[in-house]
Amino acid sequence: MGQGAKRRRMVVKVGSSSITDGHGRLSIEKMQRLVNQLILLRQSRDCQVILVSSGAIAAGLGRLGWDRATITLPEKQAAAAVGQTLLMETYDQLFGDRGIVTGQVLLTRLDIEDRKRFVHIRNTVLTLLHGGIVPVVNENDTVAVDEIRFGDNDTLGALTALVSEADCLVLLTDIDGLYTGDPKADANATRLAEIWEITGEIEALAGGAGSAVGTGGMRTKISAAKTAVQSGIDVVIASSEEPDVLLRIADGEPVGTLFHARPAPLAHRKSWLVHGPHASGVLQMDDGAVQALVAGTGSLLLPGIVRVEGDFHEGSPVALADVTGRVIGKGITNFSARDLDMLMDRRNRGERLENLTEVVHRNNLVVMEGAHAYGGV
Repeated sequence: MGQGAKRRRMVVKVGSSSITDGHGRLSIEKMQRLVNQLILLRQSRDCQVILVSSGAIAAGLGRLGWDRATITLPEKQAAAAVGQTLLMETYDQLFGDRGIVTGQVLLTRLDIEDRKRFVHIRNTVLTLLHGGIVPVVNENDTVAVDEIRFGDNDTLGALTALVSEADCLVLLTDIDGLYTGDPKADANATRLAEIWEITGEIEALAGGAGSAVGTGGMRTKISAAKTAVQSGIDVVIASSEEPDVLLRIADGEPVGTLFHARPAPLAHRKSWLVHGPHASGVLQMDDGAVQALVAGTGSLLLPGIVRVEGDFHEGSPVALADVTGRVIGKGITNFSARDLDMLMDRRNRGERLENLTEVVHRNNLVVMEGAHAYGGV
């Protein structure tokens, strides 16, 4: 969409450091500035907004007086339960003072991975927006463990933008964009205003850990940007301390670093397939099948499969790989691993198998850009 374009629907992700004070407690002043901008986006820019807000654990730790560095996972989840209530209560009051209703949406990775849940979440978010309600999204930290965590709210922000069919994702942080080096250590480091393609060199510019109260860093923001731009969503990384930062982004000013959406994005369902579920197994294919999929001319049929890895059911997402094991795509299988193993065994014994449905239909598969490996296997 780019600079100067009108923003129709914006997802704003705010990190813990952007809404807490130096002691890890919620900063009403910072939250008020954020809420004021979100309200102005709605009223004067006619832009629907979804807020993805970190801060539940930080707020809970501040309220309870616990030390983040020494708490256990159950204590962290307990702190999230205390902090999430405080977080939503504060947002609800700040928006409510201006006559705006908020709606809480708590998610885990499983909610995005399951297609039915994904659709239900989308319907809920869109219904809230159409009703003039501001969705406030966060990870459900009270139940999330490593296997079902997003890991960081940058990823959650990107997937929320995908769910809500937004045209812009803003990642607010304590850094005013992506630099050619560490601006704190390199006086010659310059901010990159626009990025049209996220190359390996761009990814290499990303730093490591985030702030003391957050879990994200620039690496997670670049990863989130890759997810969003492939789905046709512009991404801006900007500082929450920049005056009127959201309004200026909406007006097309060159604030922060703008990652331009791909001009020919994936369809919504295929975006979900690429970025939502982890692959449950791998279907290794011969050269002919790989060529057919990459050329976009067919579905994956049983004769093209040389090996099955993993234990999965029909309807599961699977990685599609060549004979070397290089992943070139992802799809939804019509057969379980057990059934495929049996069919391949019958085929290898010389049995003629006729009238079998496609193993992965063309409409339910995606070939990765450049046929590079997918990291979710």
